[in-house]
Amino acid sequence: MGQKAAGAGCDAVRVDDPLDTFAVCHQCIEAQLATLERLTRGGGGEAVQAVMRYFDTAAVQHHRDEDEDLFPLLRRLAAEGGRPEVAAVIGDLEREHATMSLQWSRLRQQLDALAHGRARALDADEVMRFAWLYRRHMEQEAAAVVPFAKEALRPDQRAALGLRMALRRAAAA
Repeated sequence: MGQKAAGAGCDAVRVDDPLDTFAVCHQCIEAQLATLERLTRGGGGEAVQAVMRYFDTAAVQHHRDEDEDLFPLLRRLAAEGGRPEVAAVIGDLEREHATMSLQWSRLRQQLDALAHGRARALDADEVMRFAWLYRRHMEQEAAAVVPFAKEALRPDQRAALGLRMALRRAAAA
């Protein structure tokens, strides 16, 4: 069993294998997207609060892990290894983070209205766009970035990445 740090569940970081952490994060994101889709049919309460809490905290940390640590390191390794296609995918994924953030801000307003009784359900089109973008984003990471990371990252680089991720979460707690 791997060494863990910085929280539990979707917030936990496997310091010895941070790539596993990314996979767990994607599973948690998928669960939150499914909840958002259910909220287009109405509802509220704890589900609304849980989605807002997740996308305001853990999802932000996940994007920071990628943008500040994983992607720059992999871009450098891709350049060193003559893998421009990996660098191109990473560039696309980084740009998508900005789009996802804007879409989240619109959805968060709707969730807040739902939580305070000013709305009965989420806009299905907004949720569909957000979920589609997130799922496509995660598929691209799984298809191109994760296999390259498993191939290119040395154990010491993985450990350093895991430590930075754990420290980021500890600082945010």
